Amino acid sequence: MKIAVIGIGAVGSVIAREMKMLPHDITLFGRSRKEGFTIQEDGERRHYPYTIEDISAYEGDAFDIIFIATKATALKSISGIIPAMAHQDTEVILCENGMGFDEYFDAPVPAVVYISGQKREDRIEHFQDARLLIADRTYAYIDCLITDLEDTTGVELEIVKALDFRRIRYEKLLINLGINSLTALSGNTAKIYDLASVTSLTRSLLEEGLSIINQDEEIIAPSFIDRALSVYQDYNREMGTSMYYDVMSGVPTEYTFIQKYLQQQKGQIHTPILDIVVTLLEAYQYER
Repeated sequence: MKIAVIGIGAVGSVIAREMKMLPHDITLFGRSRKEGFTIQEDGERRHYPYTIEDISAYEGDAFDIIFIATKATALKSISGIIPAMAHQDTEVILCENGMGFDEYFDAPVPAVVYISGQKREDRIEHFQDARLLIADRTYAYIDCLITDLEDTTGVELEIVKALDFRRIRYEKLLINLGINSLTALSGNTAKIYDLASVTSLTRSLLEEGLSIINQDEEIIAPSFIDRALSVYQDYNREMGTSMYYDVMSGVPTEYTFIQKYLQQQKGQIHTPILDIVVTLLEAYQYER
């Protein structure tokens, strides 16, 4: 199989490393051509000398599977490049936080991503997890890839078919709503969940998000809020979120696909905390 990984950042670098362990034709893409990347895990750094190609200059054959692991803010522009890299059966796996970007692609495969890491100037710091959840259906190429991942010694990446993918995707959206909002707006890492006041505010925000998601039918059980708060408590205290790292770097966030996406679906539901969060995130990146 011919497989592409687009975006060699906190998520894409882990996917790229794992793909390179398989007996397939793997090509890595970034915004410019460069040689290699470094991943730090458990305090140890390892350099991977794989060439990263300039995506704008690619003129080769079509790929069977394309992983897109860029920020969601880049998806609209990347969608214009993908047709030249794909054939009619190519499976495009979207590895982004949030929702509301599927429409940019023709029959994409959205994934719920559990890969926690941080992109620094000279390396990727990988904190935990290497798992992608996708909808449970038959795939032309991904099914073979899943088998290869399971059968190859040393590969950590898992691609798991989830029976109730819709619910799981909304649960991850809710997880992101809580911790991404509070870490980004406080400018602090998961250590803020040592504060009872932060946990209380997050609970209220999650309750608003849950009301929006469940307004027509129960997709997520109310008990999930306690589970989400427990997940935050288990985070490494020095670990941030993608939105936290964006704010610390002074770059645009993915709030359009998380907080604002939910706000746009709320109808007549009263969401004072969510509204404040969206306003502050909009103000943060106004005219940046």
